[in-house]
Amino acid sequence: MARRRRSDNSSQPADWMTTYSDMVTLLLTFFVMLFAMSTVDKVKFERISTSIRNAFMIQQSGGGGLLETNRGNQVENVYDELNAVDNIVALINSNVETGEVYEPNSGIGEAGEYQIDDLKEEIGRTIQEMEMQDDVRIIDGTNFIILRFDSVLLFDLGKADIRPSSIEALKKIGSMLNKLDNQIIVQGHTDDLPINTEQFPSNWELSTRRATNVVRFFIEECGVEPSRLTATGNAEFKPVKPNDSDENRQQNRRIDIVVSKQ
Repeated sequence: MARRRRSDNSSQPADWMTTYSDMVTLLLTFFVMLFAMSTVDKVKFERISTSIRNAFMIQQSGGGGLLETNRGNQVENVYDELNAVDNIVALINSNVETGEVYEPNSGIGEAGEYQIDDLKEEIGRTIQEMEMQDDVRIIDGTNFIILRFDSVLLFDLGKADIRPSSIEALKKIGSMLNKLDNQIIVQGHTDDLPINTEQFPSNWELSTRRATNVVRFFIEECGVEPSRLTATGNAEFKPVKPNDSDENRQQNRRIDIVVSKQ
């Protein structure tokens, strides 16, 4: 009688291999989610990553490990996925070390108390005390606040030098901004009346110089960190009112100090 030939399934992947591969894929997705959220406590993250690696350590020799290296392409695919996890871990750690990770409490000062709402309240009080209600407004946006200065408060018509009469107000504003770590953009705006002088061939140069002078004032007189500041000039191309009257043109001539809430 013919002997039954025993089936050989050695070339087929083990059932656990599919489950393990799915698990590693989910692990990779977990790290991608962490990276997308960009909120990482470096110490805790390193502990978690080390714990996961110890739990799923791959032994490349002998049969004592969870996997053996002679399983063919299935095992190589698992290694590829783990290498992808390695790369994501390294990238997250790199971002943590270079300060590129988003911090929910980045608006808190060194004392851990001063926040963006404190800034708004303090500036509001200063505006009242210095009777600048007609020249300074606070605009509260979703992701930022804008301190809007009429240019007549800071500059003479067609000039970019900060008026001596406004230095005290700017110093107070700068000292408040210095209590936060938030990014700040100083935007210069003009009306549509053309300018053509040797110093300012167009409103682009005028608006940019005004913004730059305010930024330099915050750095040199108030000690604001330069890396937090950006100066931009917008000329007449982002008006808040139609340029059809002297009153509207006056409102368009302005300096906007945009403070990020993050």
